[in-house]
Amino acid sequence: MSLVMDDKAKHEAMMEKIQSGQKLESLDEITEDYKDNLLKLMIAQADSELAGAYGYVPWIEGAPNMPEKLAMANIVKDEIRHARAMYDLLERMGVDTDKLIYEDKMQHRMKVFYEPINSWADLVMFNFLMDRAAGHQLKDAAECSWGPWSRAMIQIEKEEWMHVAHGEHWVKRLAEDTKTKPDVQKALEFWFPKVNKVFGKSGTDTNKTFQQFKLKQRDNHDVRESWYEEMKPLLEGYGLTVPGIDVVGQ
Repeated sequence: MSLVMDDKAKHEAMMEKIQSGQKLESLDEITEDYKDNLLKLMIAQADSELAGAYGYVPWIEGAPNMPEKLAMANIVKDEIRHARAMYDLLERMGVDTDKLIYEDKMQHRMKVFYEPINSWADLVMFNFLMDRAAGHQLKDAAECSWGPWSRAMIQIEKEEWMHVAHGEHWVKRLAEDTKTKPDVQKALEFWFPKVNKVFGKSGTDTNKTFQQFKLKQRDNHDVRESWYEEMKPLLEGYGLTVPGIDVVGQ
């Protein structure tokens, strides 16, 4: 009975802090339910940072010129550093990160990272759509109730928007050239539905729990809509035809 009361008191104290806008800083402050939900999100992000780096690696060699080889190398470096920061946070929470990286990756990796990147147009469209999607998701993480994650995300979020600028520059450049515009339109049609799904299903009980704990601030579809409302006018401004948004899970 005492243990039940202790758990209840811990939950109430934790929720009081969350609802007042304070950050949680210690494992002693959080319940197992909070920790389990937090780890789901942090593990998914850590793997996405690592998988994103792996996707860019071949394009250090495949980039069209020397400045772009350097740009690709820098993006890979950033993504690996982001992954390292996430795995360091997870290690501090007692997670076996070597197991995550080398044995359990299939359980956490999003399907989009298994898609082939076959051309420079493919690469820059992936860069444009996926890094922009990551930026919107990281905004929620930067405002989350877990202090260590929130602070790490503030810097990572800034760097992700620098990656977005790279994709934006190249998509615009390829779309303005009549020779390469069909390729970039084809890349958009390939990648758009896949990136649309990375935000997850709308209105799930899991997402409601994330919001209750302020691990996420918005429903998945609200984040998806923010992404769409930002990138759609840009792409249309380049003369590209943008597919309609899909409400996943409804």
